[in-house]
Amino acid sequence: MNKKIYFIQPTYQTSDGTLLKGDSLYVHSLAMPALSAATPPDWKKIVVLQYFEDIDYDTDASVIAITSMGYDIAQGIEIAREFRRRNKTVIFGGYQAHFSSHLLKDVCDCVVHGNPGPKEMKKILSDAENNKLQKEYHFGIDINFAFDYSVLSDKNITFMPVLCSIGCINDCDFCCTAAVYKGHCRLRKIKFVIEDLKSISRISKKAGFVDNNIYNNREYLLKLLKAIIDNNIKLKWGAQITVDVGDDREVLYYLHKAGCRLLFIGMETVNQENLAGVNKKYLVQSYKERLKNINKSGIKVAGYFMFGFDKDTTETPEMLYDFISSVKVSIPILNILIPVPGTRIFQRLKEENRILFKEEQDLLKNNSFYNSACNTCFFIPKLMTAKEAELGFLELYGKLAGYFQIIKRSLCFNPVMMAFLLGMNIIFRKEYLDMKRKHELV
Repeated sequence: MNKKIYFIQPTYQTSDGTLLKGDSLYVHSLAMPALSAATPPDWKKIVVLQYFEDIDYDTDASVIAITSMGYDIAQGIEIAREFRRRNKTVIFGGYQAHFSSHLLKDVCDCVVHGNPGPKEMKKILSDAENNKLQKEYHFGIDINFAFDYSVLSDKNITFMPVLCSIGCINDCDFCCTAAVYKGHCRLRKIKFVIEDLKSISRISKKAGFVDNNIYNNREYLLKLLKAIIDNNIKLKWGAQITVDVGDDREVLYYLHKAGCRLLFIGMETVNQENLAGVNKKYLVQSYKERLKNINKSGIKVAGYFMFGFDKDTTETPEMLYDFISSVKVSIPILNILIPVPGTRIFQRLKEENRILFKEEQDLLKNNSFYNSACNTCFFIPKLMTAKEAELGFLELYGKLAGYFQIIKRSLCFNPVMMAFLLGMNIIFRKEYLDMKRKHELV
């Protein structure tokens, strides 16, 4: 066996099987920089991000390693099947592979669970070389090493990904992260985060923390922010965080001083019973004041909202519209609730005979795009029909996609930030028009 590994991150398939390809993305996963850095130095490696480039099925690499972070697994399975047909050793890993390992048994030689570091990658490749590859590897979390950003350096990615933790201290029923980490998180050593930020600053001016919640540990976050400032790192960046940071003026001050300009916050709903029903422990009545404090600190808010919770009705879209348009949410991110297999909400809906798809693949092939909205209702809501949920969602999206709302959300004193927000909100409008067109064709 030659010591050459071919890393592949699949792209997404549209519902008709077309591959999503392009020359730019706002953000990408950190899987490839981490895997490349963890690969033993005596192994030659090739890294392919299929969104940007084509796969060489004639590669002479002896090991094919496919990583899937989400619905790209549908395309990943087809890639694996083709390489197996060519008698290659195929390894599958990544976030979605953990949940969907039962779909992979016939298309790959082994499935890797967890986050392998240099020690674990050496073990896997040594086993492959000696024909001792196991069907499954269950590793923990190793993120304490510097990642290899050279694999992204020639890609047009607006926000270069960076990581300071894995997991989340929250344990929401609908969340894939909660299904894996169950309310726990693992913090990365700050020296490696700083090293990565320095690497990013040599190839980009913007970064995006891909953590599920950078506010998992307040004291750690403050140390990290002060380290960014002390190291004179000039990147502008965004991150996911919980809304309670709006009460923490000290953290908000250091977030802004360290270069944070956009926070992605999952508020999900404006109905307190909905939050309680999915084990999300925040108060809706606190949202407005907390968002006000975040905006006053000089940081804009992108807000996640979902429609289809058990207390939602056909009147809920109007309530969501009133809330989003009355507070300073600069970028709304909307989805119909997705009952992802492996989550507690999926299990509950399945037990209640409310799931509308028979096979997991039917769900995986419907959310076609990177960061695109899910506008299909895959379950039976309690207080409306699935069709009513889809129509209500489309109506909400359309009202928020109006030109007045777009301009209102994008206005700010910083012309660079205003241009960015306007661009993001125009994409929001284009997505609505695409959903509307497809709906009219049905």
